Amino acid sequence: MSASRSAERSLHTAEASAPKAQAHAAIAQRLRGFPIERGPPPRSPRAADDERFRLGAFWRARSDTHHFGPDFIARAGDTLALPGDTRSDVALRALLETVDTRLPAWQSLVDYNASGRMRDDGGDGGRERLPGAIAALDAIEAAVWTYLDAVDADARSEEAASR
Repeated sequence: MSASRSAERSLHTAEASAPKAQAHAAIAQRLRGFPIERGPPPRSPRAADDERFRLGAFWRARSDTHHFGPDFIARAGDTLALPGDTRSDVALRALLETVDTRLPAWQSLVDYNASGRMRDDGGDGGRERLPGAIAALDAIEAAVWTYLDAVDADARSEEAASR
């Protein structure tokens, strides 16, 4: 292949991937506030609440399931429908699958906490839902981190290729 045809093909690929890269960047931007940075003290209030939750304080469960609602599903579907296949696509598909299988367990605890049923059952329902909610949050958070890492890696690769 001639150098000019190779350059032309690279330009076409970059032009086609730009909308997809932008769509992934937009989803990633919305998700960047979701994962909790874990580390030594001083911890953020969110990290401290998360630690209490993991020690059994089910009423401290995060309620930010909105990150993975219908808007997220629609944006992800639109992004995956764009031409091209990237590491970000693979990670987004995995995140969607994780959300689909794991979100119900977390949402169940969020709904339980919001319903006020704890007053009726003394917290038995929350304690029952806690292990599933913790596992769901861990899986979703890990999938979000993987997706964010993939988006960042694709952006670095695209930047390096454009030089």
